Amino acid sequence: MSVIRKVITKPGEVIDFETVFEENTRIRTGVPSKRGHCERLDYETSVYEDGITYKKYCYVYLPYGYDPEDKDKKYNVLYFQHGNTCDPQIFGVGGNMPMIDMLFDSGEIEPCIMAFITYYMDPEGDYKDRVVTGMVPAGDGAWPSIKGNYYKEIVENIIPLVETKYNTYLTDPSREGIRATRDHRGFCGYSRGCGCTWNIIHRDFEYFRWYAPMSGHISAGKKRGETVTPKEVYDFVTAGMKENPDLPFFIYASCGNPDAEEMKRQMKELTKADGFSFGRDPEKNNIYFAISDFYHTDFLVPYYLWNSMKVLFKGI
Repeated sequence: MSVIRKVITKPGEVIDFETVFEENTRIRTGVPSKRGHCERLDYETSVYEDGITYKKYCYVYLPYGYDPEDKDKKYNVLYFQHGNTCDPQIFGVGGNMPMIDMLFDSGEIEPCIMAFITYYMDPEGDYKDRVVTGMVPAGDGAWPSIKGNYYKEIVENIIPLVETKYNTYLTDPSREGIRATRDHRGFCGYSRGCGCTWNIIHRDFEYFRWYAPMSGHISAGKKRGETVTPKEVYDFVTAGMKENPDLPFFIYASCGNPDAEEMKRQMKELTKADGFSFGRDPEKNNIYFAISDFYHTDFLVPYYLWNSMKVLFKGI
């Protein structure tokens, strides 16, 4: 049984609707009874229109019980994008990996495949500079000489790589095949990776049904420090939805209380906008917002995943 502490923001305290964040304290302290394992996948990408083929990698988490020979058992896939200065190894290897195992330990969350990916172009070679500022070559639009084509890399390189290797619902790795299996695919990210998640909603909406942006506001394509209006936020988030009005979706946004005032403000506006229904039931709702009292660090991501993954992939 999970040990949780419910942090409840009452209506009117921070935003004017109730939001609940559950802290599963066993994520950090518990010892998982069933352990999954991670595999590194190397690949190349040339989607950045600069004539360069970049060599990159991701880590794929396979939950306990995954059997490559059991083709009848198929898994949903959740892609996770880390924040500034981090890399795909943050939960793929080492001491943080048991925190991912603990997400599934209680049986409250259905096991899924998780892929830990990166916008950095050389996450091994850039370590010395990256861990200081995070400002090294990247494909998310934050590096001036590289186009922000990370959203293309995900659909053209990463999804086919991961989902044709493992037992997933994807059989046709074309864009049409990826679109047809979007119900079984989610995208999440923390901090700078949260910005990527909002951009995936904007750019790749037809390929993912489930989203969990964590601790990062919606820039709507503007540079840091520039004002973003409520209309710009709404237009940015709903662009793909308007082009695909029949495709269902669910956004489970969350943030830490001390440093996310802009995200709170935007979510207060967005959750009341046309086309959105606030709540945690994917059969009735399509957006939710949870507030924690955590400080800002990628190492607390599993607590946010605990909340969002209890909702993602439900009802399909």
